[in-house]
Amino acid sequence: MTETDKAKRKQPARKGKAGAQPQERTVTIPFPDTDSEDEATRILAKEVPGWEKLDKDERAELLRLIRDHRKRGAPAKVKMTRKPDGGWSIEPTGKSEMLALLKLHETFSANSIDPVNARANELLKYLGSVGADNEARYNAALSFIESMKPQDQAEALLLVQMYCTHDAAIRALSQLGSAEWIPTAQTFGNLATKLLGTSQRQMETLARMRRGGEQVVKHIHVDNRGGQAVIAENVNQGGGTAKNEDQCHGAGNTGSGPALLGHDAQGNGVSISSRERAEAVPYARRDEPRRA
Repeated sequence: MTETDKAKRKQPARKGKAGAQPQERTVTIPFPDTDSEDEATRILAKEVPGWEKLDKDERAELLRLIRDHRKRGAPAKVKMTRKPDGGWSIEPTGKSEMLALLKLHETFSANSIDPVNARANELLKYLGSVGADNEARYNAALSFIESMKPQDQAEALLLVQMYCTHDAAIRALSQLGSAEWIPTAQTFGNLATKLLGTSQRQMETLARMRRGGEQVVKHIHVDNRGGQAVIAENVNQGGGTAKNEDQCHGAGNTGSGPALLGHDAQGNGVSISSRERAEAVPYARRDEPRRA
């Protein structure tokens, strides 16, 4: 028993037939409904064109990819119809309307149709502003959001922002190659840099939301004598001893270290070698008149 997933691809019209409509080609992907490797191989050998041309490793890889594709399941899709007033009508598409509608609810982690419509309008407004309001782009956005599996509506809203920000950044980058003047290239380059930075912060925000805001701060202490880095989860912020230990040039708990070159550790003055004998220091005020 097999299941099929049909993907339609448009083929260019044949020459010699003016006005001919593009033909559609249907690719059928067999899904062996069995855990037996031999049975799955037998089904694929019958259903996959060119199976005999594949070697052993390619056949095993194809079987793995087919099974992974089946586990992911079919993404949520919609059908877009242009309204007479210029707007769009969006309807779930598929064999079962209920199944398609529930997939949309799951995509946006919503329990009612209102959040689904709100996120749909946000996506349409952005795609329409860049001239990309069509089924292919909209369904691509749905596929991205669904693959991230939002856990609540806050994550779904953030994922919509992430998709739009990434698309805007790529559009700004694409303008660099066609820019004829340096100021124009700088403008789009700066815009792309800001958008990519925003996209990265959005990903970090999503990661913090999913781990509950928990942060692990690691302090790295480098011992200057041995060059060994020590990573500590918790660092004592207490008295002077801990402070001295934190210093890479700390001299220990007593504060005394090896004497510097040419210095007496006991605090005595350093003698200066000379051939002449030391002279007595004259009294500086002996010639001054004394006051009465």
